[in-house]
Amino acid sequence: MPKILLITRPQGDLGLKYLEHWSEKIIDAAKNKGALVLDLKHKRAARKELESVIRKKSPHIIIFNGHGDYDLLTGQFQEPLVIATENVQILAGSIVYAVSCRSAKILGEQAVLKSAKAYIGYKENFIFHYNESSVYKPLLDEKAKLFLEPSNQVAISLLKGRTAQESFVSSQKFWIRNLQKLLVKQYEPGNTALISSVYHNFKHQVCLGNGNAVM
Repeated sequence: MPKILLITRPQGDLGLKYLEHWSEKIIDAAKNKGALVLDLKHKRAARKELESVIRKKSPHIIIFNGHGDYDLLTGQFQEPLVIATENVQILAGSIVYAVSCRSAKILGEQAVLKSAKAYIGYKENFIFHYNESSVYKPLLDEKAKLFLEPSNQVAISLLKGRTAQESFVSSQKFWIRNLQKLLVKQYEPGNTALISSVYHNFKHQVCLGNGNAVM
């Protein structure tokens, strides 16, 4: 029986557009591993749809792309999808990675308490930069790559059969590698802001729950 990956890809602003396009790399990696991909794209990234799909399919991994806060994750046009005080129990039995601001602080902790296998995410804002000249071709944006490649590494490592903790560490290594690249050229225009943001994501990324959990 194939492993199952559920991924949300809402639309609504430029940041979400970048996450949507960069998630194609995760989807391709999943299909190459023979996994079944449940792609809740655009209007399908809605609470009712999410809850229905999880109940029917019991995904092994859930990837959330979207805006968030300490106690919630959102989908299409910022509709709340998972709220710590309402429906966090739907994450039980899955490994979760949230590419979202702040959600690991409260929602992630509650998800683990309600039997999510592991929750990888960010306790504060998830930040990335982009080149204005690349907004119509996000996958070729070298500035965005500094942020979205380390982020993707969590899901790609999980799909390779690595544990939640190993996947977190792999992502952390990518953040450090990119930080080192930027530090070599720290005096170039704009690099100070990039260094600060890469370090911010590295510092606030966490892995909660069972670090030995696998897909």
